[in-house]
Amino acid sequence: MASLLASMKRTREWATPTLKSSAFLSRGVLTPEEFVQAGDELVYKCPTWSWEGGDPAKAKSYLPKDKQ
Repeated sequence: MASLLASMKRTREWATPTLKSSAFLSRGVLTPEEFVQAGDELVYKCPTWSWEGGDPAKAKSYLPKDKQ
């Protein structure tokens, strides 16, 4: 079951393009730039939070390497 879900997730990520313009108000999704901006705000306001590089095998090319 887990492998089926993982396969479906990979297919969804392949078929869904990365957003270039904001759709937060209409669909509730963020562009990569909005994601980084929101994360920077969270790290600034909540010192217990921090960015991480994450697993290099799962890194997304459209996000900074230190903000995965």
